[in-house]
Amino acid sequence: MILSTLLALESTARTDNERIVVISDTHLLGPALVIPGSAIDQADAGDTKMMAMSDDIMAALTDSVINIKPRLVLITGDLTYNGERASHERMAQYLDRMASHGIQPLVIPGNHDCNNPYALRFDGDKTLPAATVTRDEFAQIYGNYGYGEKSKRDPASLSYCCEPVKGLVIIGIDSNMDEANTLTARGDSANTYYNGGRIKPETLQWVIDQATKARKQGKNVIAMMHHHLVPHFDQQDRLLANYIVQDHDNIARQLMQAGIHTVFTGHLHVTDAATLYNNEHTDSIVEIATGSAICYPFALRVCAIDRKRHCIDIDTRWLTATNGCPTLRQEGRQRIINAAPGMAAMLSDRAWSKVGSHMGQLKKMLEVGGGKTNLPETPQQATQLVLRHLKEVLSRTLLAVVEGNEQENDVEELINQGKAGIRAMIEEAAPDQLDALWEFFQADVYPKLEPLVRSILADHNAVGSLNESRTDDLHLKAPL
Repeated sequence: MILSTLLALESTARTDNERIVVISDTHLLGPALVIPGSAIDQADAGDTKMMAMSDDIMAALTDSVINIKPRLVLITGDLTYNGERASHERMAQYLDRMASHGIQPLVIPGNHDCNNPYALRFDGDKTLPAATVTRDEFAQIYGNYGYGEKSKRDPASLSYCCEPVKGLVIIGIDSNMDEANTLTARGDSANTYYNGGRIKPETLQWVIDQATKARKQGKNVIAMMHHHLVPHFDQQDRLLANYIVQDHDNIARQLMQAGIHTVFTGHLHVTDAATLYNNEHTDSIVEIATGSAICYPFALRVCAIDRKRHCIDIDTRWLTATNGCPTLRQEGRQRIINAAPGMAAMLSDRAWSKVGSHMGQLKKMLEVGGGKTNLPETPQQATQLVLRHLKEVLSRTLLAVVEGNEQENDVEELINQGKAGIRAMIEEAAPDQLDALWEFFQADVYPKLEPLVRSILADHNAVGSLNESRTDDLHLKAPL
């Protein structure tokens, strides 16, 4: 009787607290595609992705997953570096190893994974084209990991629906646009590559039908896709449109109504969570984005399904070392810090595209009455101006965003440091007009920027609206 009781308790624990691991953007580059040399060194240098170590990292992740012993592993796209067939085949080997330990992996493609014209192999000091995969070939390679006979397939995409655990339905949503890619290797006149996201209308209806059916049968539903569904900061759909699906608000609300309340994503390489409520605040959909497995902070999510409380307890863990790199986190963190100049260049280029043609006129206006100016004359000079005064702020902001729970940093101190940097930029560029220009910035410019700044730095969504929310990025309960 004692043995029967223990077995019953074990069974109940498995049913009521089933674990799922979620990882994303593994960007695996198969070792068969690499002959060491300057080509791989140059591609890896300066990138936040530790691409040259991707196989070593995937081996360590596989060991971690096996130690955690989840029922399922969800991989939310960008499995490979650039869609190389050899990289997909290598990934399948790692998934086979997980499966041999009784763990069921499920995958969904990302924008890098299919029909990629930039699939490469690195041969010493040169790069050469490598074979990529079609969408049909992707489904064949991962036939045991979402695309097999046990899954229902959407005829219009690589979306699927399966029930790997009794009563728990997983819907993989294909949000990619790679069908529009063109490849010279296949006879097209040019290479074109689309990394934006959308869900086809017929696919959306198919997903809604599957979720509605599962809910009517009393089953729980979890979705995963590559691109974001819910904005993770204000104006994401304007500033980073390629990272969130088109018509996202309408789609998210339809999925919520169909009974999908939790969606796992990737793509932007940030560890972040965001919530969208219905108008009455009686229902919600939570999107949990997991950062890239080969970028600091090397996150993986461990999720406990609690059916009695109808929720998912989500904990975030970090890969700290691999066999080849015992200082993985330190090296990865430094790569984020080193990305500040690239961010400064991006900001400068965007600003220059709007004001660059007016710099001569602005210079004349500011020099009326004999005033001196040192205005930048090129985007490169603008970038250097930004870096001289805002480099530390940019690095701190990047670290906060990729780590998650940005509000745990001193937001006011960071904002004040940023303002001080901007004032110093004005003083360098137009010293004789400092007071007037600073007053203009404080009164007219910053108030328009403040909601966006606080949304990013304080980790809030829809700042100032009735739907304003903050979702814990690292340790949260998501609705089931």
